[in-house]
Amino acid sequence: MEPPPFNEELSKYPPQPKDSGQNAGTKVQTNYSRVELSGKHLYVYHVSIVNLDAHSSTRGQGGDQQVTEPLVRSEVFAQAQSGSVLSKKYIYFDGKDYAYSPKPLHKHWAEPADELKVTLVHSSSFLEFPCQFEVKVRALRKYDTKELQKYCDGDTRVPDSYIQGFMYAVDAIVRSCPKPQFEDLGGRHLANHRPVVTPWGYDIWWEYRLTMRPGQGALFVNIGAKSVPVINVTTNLADLSRLFFEKKVAMLQRKNKAGLEFKDWTSFEPVVRGLQVVEGLSLVGLSGLSTMSAAQMTVDGESLASYYRRKFGQDIGDPSIPCAIAADKRPIPLSLCLLPAGKRQIQAVVGPWQRDDFFKSSAVPPEHRQAVLAHGMRLLAQDDSPDLKAFGIKITPTLESVSARVLDPPRIMLRKHTAKAEPVEMREGRWEMGGKRVVEASQLRSWCVLVFGHQMGMPPALLRTFINQYVKICVELGIDIQQTSPPIKYATAWNDIERVMTEAKQLSETHGHRSQLVLCILPFNSVSLYGEIKRVAMTIVGVQTQCVQSSNVRSHNPKLLTSIALKTNVKLGGFTADLHADDLPGLSQIPTMILSADVNHTTEAGGMSVAAILSSTDVHARRFAGAVLQHPQRMEYIENFDTVIRQSLRLFHRSTGGVKPQRIIYYRDGVNDAQMQAVKQIELAAIYRGCQLIDPQYRPLVTLVLIRKRHHSRFLLDSGNCEPGTCVSGGVVSPAVFSFYLLAHRSPFGVSKPAYYLVLHDDNKFDAEDLKRLTYSLSYMYPIVTRSVTMPAALYYAHRLTGKGRLQLNRAFNTLPHFTKTPDKELSYLVPVHEALRDTMYFM
Repeated sequence: MEPPPFNEELSKYPPQPKDSGQNAGTKVQTNYSRVELSGKHLYVYHVSIVNLDAHSSTRGQGGDQQVTEPLVRSEVFAQAQSGSVLSKKYIYFDGKDYAYSPKPLHKHWAEPADELKVTLVHSSSFLEFPCQFEVKVRALRKYDTKELQKYCDGDTRVPDSYIQGFMYAVDAIVRSCPKPQFEDLGGRHLANHRPVVTPWGYDIWWEYRLTMRPGQGALFVNIGAKSVPVINVTTNLADLSRLFFEKKVAMLQRKNKAGLEFKDWTSFEPVVRGLQVVEGLSLVGLSGLSTMSAAQMTVDGESLASYYRRKFGQDIGDPSIPCAIAADKRPIPLSLCLLPAGKRQIQAVVGPWQRDDFFKSSAVPPEHRQAVLAHGMRLLAQDDSPDLKAFGIKITPTLESVSARVLDPPRIMLRKHTAKAEPVEMREGRWEMGGKRVVEASQLRSWCVLVFGHQMGMPPALLRTFINQYVKICVELGIDIQQTSPPIKYATAWNDIERVMTEAKQLSETHGHRSQLVLCILPFNSVSLYGEIKRVAMTIVGVQTQCVQSSNVRSHNPKLLTSIALKTNVKLGGFTADLHADDLPGLSQIPTMILSADVNHTTEAGGMSVAAILSSTDVHARRFAGAVLQHPQRMEYIENFDTVIRQSLRLFHRSTGGVKPQRIIYYRDGVNDAQMQAVKQIELAAIYRGCQLIDPQYRPLVTLVLIRKRHHSRFLLDSGNCEPGTCVSGGVVSPAVFSFYLLAHRSPFGVSKPAYYLVLHDDNKFDAEDLKRLTYSLSYMYPIVTRSVTMPAALYYAHRLTGKGRLQLNRAFNTLPHFTKTPDKELSYLVPVHEALRDTMYFM
């Protein structure tokens, strides 16, 4: 069986299996509702609004000709509509670039062209003076609801691009139309149904997010609830700031440090910016905080405190803190910034020290979350909006239930007191390591401990106790530690990490053995220190590192020590647990290489990105090696993929003693609907080319599976979260592409979130159940935890490698080598890694 050539056939997707969702064992509740679309057509128009007065300025526009302010665009478009042939026709404008209508508009225009042009003069509070505008409305596309129904019924002849455009249009209408049944806070639709009350100056309300999705046999709307902090303080900003900094101040007191420094107030500025406060009898908008304290500020040469005392008879409160800055640039003391009674306002951010509390409070029990979603759907279904009625959109008030089945968990194999691996007991996707050993243990002959700090902060006796406990747990897990008392080095100066790491590596090299590990003790949580240690170790020194916080050294936590030991074992070439051969369909019978990739976009280095490609190096899919590529301009597909594939195939061949993989299963993360076809075409063709670089006649069978985690789909039982292994393959999945939701893990709190898998290509002609079982089983092979994880371990490796790749760079992308398209030369576009670590799992 040969893969299809790179042609039109690659644009097709494997269809949803005919028995998808049938013979399921249980019903689960969803956060989807059915949508009836009774209108026959939907017409989309592009709207361009240009300010013809080149020297006029729009507030917030910077004098640009193309008007970008949504409120100005809406006002201008409404005026253009009322004074043109559009006045008698219903048309909905989203305030951005598009207008929608259930009836054709361009048939009524004077000329047969597909563009209407209107010139008008408009005045607004957003404009400094009346300006002349030109509005152009151009017909883009007509959508037919019959085609949508065909797609929902499984007709693969309807193009995906057609459905994506249709869904974008319906999405825009449903999301943008006014919703008076919700509370409008700054243009965001919130509800205070079952809010979470907190003592930190805010309550947690719910912002509803709506997404239209075609399902099997029907159109659905998915409703998600995002937690939003809403200010509950009813006095003034000084009181709000005290609650905001309460935990920060308590942390400083525990460390016997002074109170807040002035620079700490920069974290409170986003909270102030955009708020409205009462001054006298009027509301005043705030733009931020002052850059100096109230004691340093003056008004016409008079101190701020004296000015307020003389003119208003008011005390400004604490003079050491900053003032709020009004929109007209006036300073207002925080204690005099009164929050308006009865007016709810969103708190833009929570403090870094509040984030854990915020997320824990937001992770409400499943029944609470489902009640919030059901309430939102009922409110949405009550919508009497003329916009929805005009387009024939009607939403069912009840949430949908779909069929699901629970896949059997794989059998976890560990060594007990014998050399042979045996199945172990597992409960809810977890197992315990007590009394059991890893299936593949490493040897640790030469290592040292590097402490970043002084002996006073980390006494040698305390450190030796930690080392002894760590060694004991390693031995219990079966790891062979031949040096139980490693040398210890204290590094008090951190300005030369390269020198410190080099000395530590040399210190650990004993009896002719090269250094295997440097265990680094960090004094505090510092991204810059951690990043520099990893960058130097991975690219210059070439040694495995394991970083531990000094607070964890003092805690003596057995679970933490076990986690550190498992990480060490994997970095040195070992592995934690194996799976029974029958639980990996296809892998034991046919040599198979597991491939995974992810692209991580960052705001650093001019918006460039990092791509990571991982490939298995053994037939059991235990060991993986990876490559990190620099990636320009937020590009989603991976360039030079063929050359990386060639390197991966060579490594697999060398590691397995001359075995060539006959199958490649490629798990790809982070691709949306609009990019799905391009990524498939480019990367799938690159895999085929990479195989041909090995041998023109070499054609392994490739299966491409896309995974998505950024979605709002949730599934629940009446009793709470679904069990690990719950698989939904009917109802709310794609009607035209082989796809399924799989919940592989047990969430410790809140509502468990499944992963969504789409099979974009399948040369192997996998049985649907075998592919689901294989994907589920691979979620149990993440070797640094003793439980199943959200998705196959190979994808977690890709995520870790993109993070480590950014640390390897730790400098501007433009200082790195440029891309090269020459496959026979050294891979200069790869992010550098030391030769000693190149084929290891250093990224764990």
